[in-house]
Amino acid sequence: MDKKIREKLDLIRGEVVSSATRVEFVLGYRLRKYFFPKSNNKATILFWNVINTPYLTFDNKISIYESLPYFKKLKGYPNIKKSLRFIQRARNMMAHWDLDEKKSDLKNIFMFTLVGKYRKVIINDSFVEDYRKHINFLLKEFGYNR
Repeated sequence: MDKKIREKLDLIRGEVVSSATRVEFVLGYRLRKYFFPKSNNKATILFWNVINTPYLTFDNKISIYESLPYFKKLKGYPNIKKSLRFIQRARNMMAHWDLDEKKSDLKNIFMFTLVGKYRKVIINDSFVEDYRKHINFLLKEFGYNR
């Protein structure tokens, strides 16, 4: 049974990390378009040498997005911000939290962290469905199809 739980968690982790990476890339491109609406050499340099580098984390990109008055004025801003933070938290959980094998089954996978203080989360179909809704919402808002 443990092997099936691990395999299911691996599939969910893969989906979360992959789709979060896509959203991070699209967010970076959205930031690039804010500073350079038209493509040119400076826009390309900004995107590939500043925005889309390991030095500017997903959290940094979200924080920049949250700090720009232009985005704050957009109608969908509160929901975009909420979805970005949800995806960031989910990605961090999948990448850094551990499986609690004793409590988990195929319907409810328990994960925990001991960093800071003990915290736990249950990964189930509802969580995955909610995650997918946030992903699809953001890709649509940012003008990309899945």
